[in-house]
Amino acid sequence: MTRIYHIVYFTYDNSLYMFFRGCNFNCVGCILKLSAWDCHLTADIRSQLDSLIGVRTLNFKEMQKIIEPLGVDRVVLGGGEPTIDAEIVDVVRWLNSIGVKTILLTNGYALSEDRVRELEANGLNEICVSIKAVSDIIHVRYTGKSNEKVLKNFKLLTKCGIRLRAESVLIPGLIEAAEIKNIARFIASVDSSIPYRIDGYTPVPGTPWRQPSKEEVFGAVKVAGEYLENVSCIYSEMELKGNVHIVYPLLHKGH
Repeated sequence: MTRIYHIVYFTYDNSLYMFFRGCNFNCVGCILKLSAWDCHLTADIRSQLDSLIGVRTLNFKEMQKIIEPLGVDRVVLGGGEPTIDAEIVDVVRWLNSIGVKTILLTNGYALSEDRVRELEANGLNEICVSIKAVSDIIHVRYTGKSNEKVLKNFKLLTKCGIRLRAESVLIPGLIEAAEIKNIARFIASVDSSIPYRIDGYTPVPGTPWRQPSKEEVFGAVKVAGEYLENVSCIYSEMELKGNVHIVYPLLHKGH
């Protein structure tokens, strides 16, 4: 049984996003605390999904049966944390065998030299590491874990043939432009050509942090750009390209 509990399809680039249940971090501001379902779905659709009873994770054959007929170009493996799924390598291997590009979104904590080598050998195309902070004090406060393994594994990934990029969340009052600068400096110390994306924080109830303004996000991009060659961002006012559709779990007729 895999940990895959939710799949959505994006029309603009013929891709799927797979959500894997569970995580080895406990991020205070995790967007999944707002909803277990894709944030691009409407509030009404997410509410309908919440009402479903007995939604379970897919076994491997069920996943194959759902995905193969869709003819997608790429699959993003996210969550949650996909690297804690014992079948993640098998998922990558199978997707590669049917010609689908795979992108792994991970916090980087559970990676190891052997696991990276195995993922590369089975056709993983790209890894995006979410670097929460380079300050271990901030990292522990936000995730509950030290960032020592994350930073070590990020350096390790530059030695393999898998395309590497990074992303961070800009959180006013916690992970601000100064910390983004430190993260960018760390990435540049590894390779200044590694693409880096800054995401504006989406407020989670019960946390003290607000959403950054577009100007604040752009300011962080400018700071990171002093060290890195390729910096991009997403923020709240940006519109989704194309449409998003539920692949799993399907809503019952009448919902």
